[in-house]
Amino acid sequence: MDKGVSRAVAATVLNSLKSGVVPRTGLEYITVGRRSEIQALLQDVSIIEQGGATFRFIEGQFGSGKTFLMHALRNHVMEKGFVVTDVELSVDKRLVGNKGQGLATYRELIRNMATNACPDNGALQLILDKWISSLENEVVQNEGLTPGHETFDVRVSQKIYKITSSMEEKVNGFDFGKVLAAYYKGHRTGDIELQKKALRWLCGEYRTKTDAKTDLGVNLIVSDENWYDFVKLFADFVVKAGYVGLYVCMDELATLYEIPSRVGREFNYNKLLSIYNDALQGKANHLGIIMSVTKEAMEDETRGIFSFGALKSRLEDTAFEQEGVIKLRDMASPVIKLSPLNPGEMYVLLEKLAQMHGILYGYNPKLEHDDFIYFLKTQYARKSNANDTTAREMIRSYITLLNLIQQNQETPKEDILYAKLA
Repeated sequence: MDKGVSRAVAATVLNSLKSGVVPRTGLEYITVGRRSEIQALLQDVSIIEQGGATFRFIEGQFGSGKTFLMHALRNHVMEKGFVVTDVELSVDKRLVGNKGQGLATYRELIRNMATNACPDNGALQLILDKWISSLENEVVQNEGLTPGHETFDVRVSQKIYKITSSMEEKVNGFDFGKVLAAYYKGHRTGDIELQKKALRWLCGEYRTKTDAKTDLGVNLIVSDENWYDFVKLFADFVVKAGYVGLYVCMDELATLYEIPSRVGREFNYNKLLSIYNDALQGKANHLGIIMSVTKEAMEDETRGIFSFGALKSRLEDTAFEQEGVIKLRDMASPVIKLSPLNPGEMYVLLEKLAQMHGILYGYNPKLEHDDFIYFLKTQYARKSNANDTTAREMIRSYITLLNLIQQNQETPKEDILYAKLA
């Protein structure tokens, strides 16, 4: 464990894990295993950096580490200069819906935009301002003009126009570029209200085309049907603004499996197919999409993703990946299936968590090798199948154990360990 881990990070990590949720920070200190999965996803990052697009599903049972892996990648690519964003799908946030659920998903994605300089979301305005500032700096450095010079604003406006015009060839790019130009105009003239209107439009908050036309002179608004087109436009724009690309994380895809209406599920699966095809057919640039899904929600042929034939034919295992004498995994497959951490990996994780607990509470953890082994054996013994024991369940129990030992230091650790786990 890095002794540079702060108590604040240790508190965030342990409190989040104890509550059964994935922390936003500190994941690098407790990541174990998943080497093949991480290598495959880092290959995706390389493709996105070079202008391509990637799409991955992370499949695993509840508590197997799907969200953890996504957030670890999110933090990694953010440090590499990506704009990242994420959304947890729910009843109110789907890919499409008759009550604006797709638009709600888009709005959440825009609200959750983050960068290395603004890691806690809400980075859209910072991205826009950085874009404008970088163009102003180009004019200063390359042309020797300074703000206030009679031609300074003209030269910056020309650069803005060149960038916004380059987006016109993309679907909905004309209006997107026009709103970017409006945001710059508000910046240049000090019109805060115009900037707010541009931000509202980019965030998908205009309800009618008439209002958008009146305020910004555009004939289009973000809707349930077209929101993914704007995700692609943002991926293109953030690169022009100086970032590497856009990385989108969508958690709880199992929400689609839980839609009671067959028609509702099929509409969402059709939208999923459209996004999947679009990303992998070269119709998007500098865009990475990663979604988490349970095995049941993926492979159930009655309600799951595999109930939609076009998706099943693209995502199911090939003959070379089927169960047999030798089980091999194609890590370039669109679906990365997570198996539970093995006992050796869990052992390392327990050590890391004990050290972090000691940092948080300022003590030397008492647990030793035999204690870790006993804890693991008893946890695995609780399930008839070791694969049914999830990391989430084990971690929550373990942090409770650490708390009890630390809070009752006058009691021998064995009395707590063996009494609680017997």
